[in-house]
Amino acid sequence: MNATEWDDESEAYLRMVFERQSEAGHKGGFPSAYPSTIFETSWVRVAMSSVLNTLLQSGFDKDDFLLADVRSLTTLLETGIKQGQGTVGWGMRETSDLKLGALTISSPKLPSGCGRYCKDYLSAASPGLGPGSGADDSVFRGGCVLHILKCATFITKTWSENSGPDKWHTSARYSTMLQVQAFVRFLKKWSEDEFDVEAIPKNLVYQDVPRMLLDILAHTMNSQKDDGSWESKREVTAYAILTLTPLLSLPWVDFLKPECTACILRGKAYLENHRKEWREAERIWIEKTVYGSPNLSQAYCLAAMKVVVPTTIISAKICDMFPLEMTKKMGKMASFFAKVPPFPSAPNWKLQLSLLQSASYSAALKAHRYSIFPPLMEASDEKYQNYIPFTWIGCKDHLSTPITPKCLWDMMLVSMYNFQVDAFMETSARDCYAGRLNDLKGLICGLFSEDSMGYESMTKYEHATTPKKMTNGVKNGVGNVGQSGRENGIANCNDDYAMESNGENGHTNGLTDQDEHVKKVLTKFVNFALQHPKVLASPAPMRQWLAHELQTFLLAHITHMEDCDSLAFSASSGAKAITWSKPRTTFFKWVRTTSADHTSCPYSFVFYLCLIGNGSNWLEMSIQKRYALEDACRHLAAMCRQYNDLGSVSRDQNEGNLNSVNFPEFSSEYGDVSAASIDTKRQGLLAVAEYESRCLGRVLGELELSMDARLMEKLRLLIQVTDLYGQIYVVRDIGIRREEEGPDRGVMKGVALQWT
Repeated sequence: MNATEWDDESEAYLRMVFERQSEAGHKGGFPSAYPSTIFETSWVRVAMSSVLNTLLQSGFDKDDFLLADVRSLTTLLETGIKQGQGTVGWGMRETSDLKLGALTISSPKLPSGCGRYCKDYLSAASPGLGPGSGADDSVFRGGCVLHILKCATFITKTWSENSGPDKWHTSARYSTMLQVQAFVRFLKKWSEDEFDVEAIPKNLVYQDVPRMLLDILAHTMNSQKDDGSWESKREVTAYAILTLTPLLSLPWVDFLKPECTACILRGKAYLENHRKEWREAERIWIEKTVYGSPNLSQAYCLAAMKVVVPTTIISAKICDMFPLEMTKKMGKMASFFAKVPPFPSAPNWKLQLSLLQSASYSAALKAHRYSIFPPLMEASDEKYQNYIPFTWIGCKDHLSTPITPKCLWDMMLVSMYNFQVDAFMETSARDCYAGRLNDLKGLICGLFSEDSMGYESMTKYEHATTPKKMTNGVKNGVGNVGQSGRENGIANCNDDYAMESNGENGHTNGLTDQDEHVKKVLTKFVNFALQHPKVLASPAPMRQWLAHELQTFLLAHITHMEDCDSLAFSASSGAKAITWSKPRTTFFKWVRTTSADHTSCPYSFVFYLCLIGNGSNWLEMSIQKRYALEDACRHLAAMCRQYNDLGSVSRDQNEGNLNSVNFPEFSSEYGDVSAASIDTKRQGLLAVAEYESRCLGRVLGELELSMDARLMEKLRLLIQVTDLYGQIYVVRDIGIRREEEGPDRGVMKGVALQWT
């Protein structure tokens, strides 16, 4: 197309291709490459260790094939390799377009730097996990641990950030089939000490690989259609069967064998019913256009029909990845969550599979436990890491939400940090700034000012310990925090409170060591959110919105402390709930401001929008869409807090912590604000929470009309997770208690779960 002179040889080649294609019945089009003798013959070899190996591994015997046919294939490939002196192209005399997968036919070793070699073409813009990428089980046939480690790390990282289809295929089922076959082989070799154990990182074996395999297992089982197929395609159904089969060899999923075997049998029945169509290739492969291969279609269908459920890998090393104690704990958790909406209708195996997936995330959360917040001796916080992962994994599996594991992991971190910041503000920060909460407000405002926080010249966000310069396109950062801020005691952060920074604009003697500690911790927390790569890639209005909500969230903690102090002056009436005698605002305004902000829901909502968008999704956000999103967020936050309060009325009363039912509106119908009983107030609060839920539903209906369907699907996951916490609070009071707290100290009301 870019040639400056006509090439007669190229014209002759194109005419030849056109004539050959016409003879084969393909008139009017050109294939991406021709001839493709080597390509066609070796493709399944690249993807599944050759056509023969695919069929042999699936249960066929070598005697099922004619020896002459086998020799013909072998001779063809060997001749091509010799002609190319070790390299092959599409046809017998082509040496261009080198494919890494073809090298694996003759050599068990891989080139170094597998990440950059996971490409089909040297000029490819991005790597893939499809054929020729090295993502098949030939990766683990070599003996070099370094090469194996590079490939394994690359594949698990790529899966975590993009678990969708490979760029060469319309279906994710193909690449996941290759990954499962490769990594089951990897685990088996690792368990048999065929690798240098010291060279394999523990997090790869104990977290990344099981996490990927279990996610693939759950998604494959949950996505089967009622007719037994996957995606209503024969070849894709074969991929799914060949994915599930090796997974059943893992000892952790023995409880799934009946259900998984049933999935396989339904898939085989679908293939049997469409046996006559196996060679009618479906257009599922991607090149310049989509295309199909009759040879591949038939080979995979034959393999899927022949494959049998394997024997479980009995290896102490593999079994110990999920020890018996963990299994017992998951059984207890499954019994509890089976009573909590939306899971009562879910089969027990689905709950157990979601909990099994959550186990590796729990271990990873514990490893990050003190990455921002230090351990707090005053707070009871030992068990919440075990439950946060399930709230995300369980809801994701329940809704079948297509979302990347990396996004789920980031939101698990947010959930954990939200618990920890609640505890930190109610203990360390409050103790440090006792009697001078205005100074704490000033410190928080300083974290968001133009001179002390921003997005330029930032270091990697996980390790940031000092505020970075923020331009954000807005003078003085978030500036006036508006109505929500005023309800939290802030009219203008830049003027009302002195900034505490090294003795300037505040304490003339500078910050104390305790002050510096609080500032350092809160700065790391703010930097985690505002300097996250996905946030930095979002449009300026999204970053500004997030900064505003995050600042308001931190300031709401201080307002909550002041409200709890004010509540302490109200009298108790025996078995009746305490009524706040002099509230600073109405219940409705409190619900929309301090109450909602204190839940962390608003800032987490915006952070999540940054994660699920690709930047351009929000560039053209209309005022109506933005308004509806904020409205949905406020209803969601109000509902979250009200369900939280519903489950903790008695405990909050005993500990002097402000609860929704403490407002006079819950007793005003009796004339005497102290007349209503706790049960009566709870019924009123439940009615209000259900009202907020209905309001949220109406707003979501509006958003359905304007938002991208894929984004809306992911937004509903966040709403389901938030609602799950509310349902948990209705079933059981799971608040986090402060050790040895007095009646004048507020309890932390976070998202974490405390089981007693």
